[in-house]
Amino acid sequence: MSVAGMTLESILVFPITIAAFLALLTIIVFFHEFGHFYVARLLGVRVDIFSIGFGKTLWRWVDRKGTEWRIALLPLGGYVKFFGDLNIASQAPPAAEGSAHSDVEPHPVTTQFPRPGHEEETAQGMTAEERKVCFHFKPLWVRAAVVAAGPFANFILAIAIFWVLLVSLGQVVYEPRVALVEEASAAAEAGFQPDDLIRSINGRPIQAFHELRLAVTLSTGDPLRFEVDRGGETITLTATPRRHETKDAYGNTISVGMLGVASDSNSRAFIRHGPMGALRGASVQVWRILASTVKVIGRLVVGKEDTSQLGGPLKMAQFAGQSVMSGFDESGYASPPSFIQKLKVSLVDFISLAAIVSISIGFLNLLPIPVLDGGHLMYYAYEAVAGKPLGARAQAIGFRVGIVFLASLMLFVTWNDINHLLSLNS
Repeated sequence: MSVAGMTLESILVFPITIAAFLALLTIIVFFHEFGHFYVARLLGVRVDIFSIGFGKTLWRWVDRKGTEWRIALLPLGGYVKFFGDLNIASQAPPAAEGSAHSDVEPHPVTTQFPRPGHEEETAQGMTAEERKVCFHFKPLWVRAAVVAAGPFANFILAIAIFWVLLVSLGQVVYEPRVALVEEASAAAEAGFQPDDLIRSINGRPIQAFHELRLAVTLSTGDPLRFEVDRGGETITLTATPRRHETKDAYGNTISVGMLGVASDSNSRAFIRHGPMGALRGASVQVWRILASTVKVIGRLVVGKEDTSQLGGPLKMAQFAGQSVMSGFDESGYASPPSFIQKLKVSLVDFISLAAIVSISIGFLNLLPIPVLDGGHLMYYAYEAVAGKPLGARAQAIGFRVGIVFLASLMLFVTWNDINHLLSLNS
């Protein structure tokens, strides 16, 4: 490709990447916040504001129940503000000015009332009807349900996406049969042979080659026990995956555990799913992604995974752009495709990525870190066990620690993203 062609391609790809990233983020944020909104409405909490984005409001309207819907200038998130909140962090109003407690810190960042036990001060300016619809006066289980609804809405979105794909497109499944064993690989040393049919890994049955790939990817340096059917005889082999650099679906270099076996392209089946079968398959797919995420985090904590693999917003934007353009890479087709075929491939890749990102955002928000939904739920759990809210000062300290942790994590993954982009251009 000429320099002029490369420049033109770069000029076209950049705005497509940005547009795809913003579309991806807007869809996922909307469903997350709609989860909070829907359950709040369902349980009798009044919602003042539903905003997609932050900053200056570009468009707004008020529905018949008094909720103001907003589209804001910076589409990098969103929020739902309940009646009785001082701000978008669901912090209740401070105690009335001039009260007996006005000498105490006036604005602690807490999930409950500003001073646990001082509910009446918070309610001084409210009527009985207003207290009935105020988030901070609702029973503990209602507040917990509203907070948990956001992350679970992300999981429901992912299930819905996978369900649509399984019902409309079906699923190609490769049998976990070995077609090729690489020389000097972990599989070769363990004694794998062509035509071996892998039945289970560490006692867990598998039915498809992608299950083998997932288990191996997340087990670098850990010995795995394989039950293998070899000519009708069951044998046990033990292999330890080794870390190797390879390419992902979009051609990016990644470092993952590999066994050194290839699948048999002839051992495949096309499965069509009915509505209920697709629902089960979609739910299993979401559960496996969640389980894999938990395993990756555990391996990162103990130092078994390379933290440079962690990505942030820039990598998400890169993947969004690559997924939208994936169908237009003609190298993956046996014969020249039509424009509709290219568009179909791109659309499937993009909405599949949306499902995976939605799961990741839902999981991240459930982590027990103050500021996140999981932090609120952690405080509510304490209240349920102790019979009273955690002290305001302890909550405030927790929120500050949470903000520092999240800010540090964001800086770290952004640094990884920048290094990754620089390595691509070097």
